[in-house]
Amino acid sequence: MELTRYRVTGAIFLASIAIIFLPMLFDGEGLEPTEAFNSDAFDLQQAVDTLDFSVAVSGDTSEVPGSKAALDAREALRETIDEEGYLQDNGTRIGEPVLSIEDTSTLVWAVQVGSFDQFDNATALRDRLLQDGYSAWLSNVRKAGGNRTRVAVGPILLR
Repeated sequence: MELTRYRVTGAIFLASIAIIFLPMLFDGEGLEPTEAFNSDAFDLQQAVDTLDFSVAVSGDTSEVPGSKAALDAREALRETIDEEGYLQDNGTRIGEPVLSIEDTSTLVWAVQVGSFDQFDNATALRDRLLQDGYSAWLSNVRKAGGNRTRVAVGPILLR
């Protein structure tokens, strides 16, 4: 009985090896090589001549729709932050302040991994998380008279 079990195990092993290696041996010529880029056949001057430069963009921003609303939003943002870029109500600053359009239709959130007094420790953790493939970022917060650096991972789309 045990000899039969060894024979069946050996047959299964040999069949699996054959399934893996025989297609590699008998696949024919393999992939055909792709044609390399021929720079002689491509005429750069002809490509530039076909471009239409007659369309010009107006430099006047007063004609841009919504520019007044964007300027008002920028001024409102400037009133809510102090001279160092921290929010006045909670003392938080995330990176360098950048004015962007808020998209409230998405539900994303981030996870705070740590909070550090030493900026170098926070950047070391952030760099390690970035190397591991996570989307990590830093934010600064003013607590008890000192600045702390938070490390967060996100945005995460699903809980």
